[in-house]
Amino acid sequence: MRGMFKLIKMMISLGLIVILIIAALGIYVTYIERKLLRVKEHEVVLQENGENQLKIVQFTDTQLGKYYSLRDLERAVNKINEEKADIVVFTGDLIDHAAQYEQLYEVAPVLAKIEAKLGKYAVYGNHDIGGGAEKYYEDIMSEAGFEVLENSSTTLQVDGKTIKIMGGDEAMIGWHDAQITTEGIQDEDINLLLLHEPDLIDDYVDYPIDLALSGHSHGGQVSLPILGPIVKNHLAEKYNKGWYTLYSKNVIKLFVSSGLGNTKLPFRFGNIPVIESHKVIF
Repeated sequence: MRGMFKLIKMMISLGLIVILIIAALGIYVTYIERKLLRVKEHEVVLQENGENQLKIVQFTDTQLGKYYSLRDLERAVNKINEEKADIVVFTGDLIDHAAQYEQLYEVAPVLAKIEAKLGKYAVYGNHDIGGGAEKYYEDIMSEAGFEVLENSSTTLQVDGKTIKIMGGDEAMIGWHDAQITTEGIQDEDINLLLLHEPDLIDDYVDYPIDLALSGHSHGGQVSLPILGPIVKNHLAEKYNKGWYTLYSKNVIKLFVSSGLGNTKLPFRFGNIPVIESHKVIF
């Protein structure tokens, strides 16, 4: 009888431990991880023995709204400015549901504080078109000093090199066109492509793209060890998180950021909100 009581007591203790672990994990996934913030540094070698460097800081998928506040955005802006970027790029999804967002006119002044020596550039995400956002997005970004690229491009001269920055429109609601986006592209230039949805990179394999930066995936928001993301967003199924190399007529380096904000649900696991700092060598 005494042995049975010990067994029952042990089972109850184990049960309580399991409940506490599940509760702690639930609190972490729901309330803690999505409020963390880190800067991740990358070195991108586009030309071996290159003597020039360009720091490109990328942020994406803020999804301002229920799960990501203006205060969160201000923290991110401060982190971005600590990086002393040459170029800052935003790869889409500024506000989660623009028609319901009550602080629309407070966003641009926060983004305007972002500093970049050579320029700030942005592309549309699907949330920047749907939900009433199309009426506001370009005005907000332009007021904040960003050039919005929509199947279009611009060029910079850096240390005698031409940097061509292209931005493709998003494809879920927008009118993405790779041919128009790459108009005037030259092999000898450094060609940087901004996309919201990473799977669109397959439309560019026949163009001399050197580096492509994208978002949209959130890394799945919840990513389990070994198993990976529980859910993958449409057009972020093939390329979901991190670095990929595509080989065709040109070698394309693609990076997919898991971004800053949340959509639909407050859960984040294995995807600490992140700002990407790319040191590009060419």
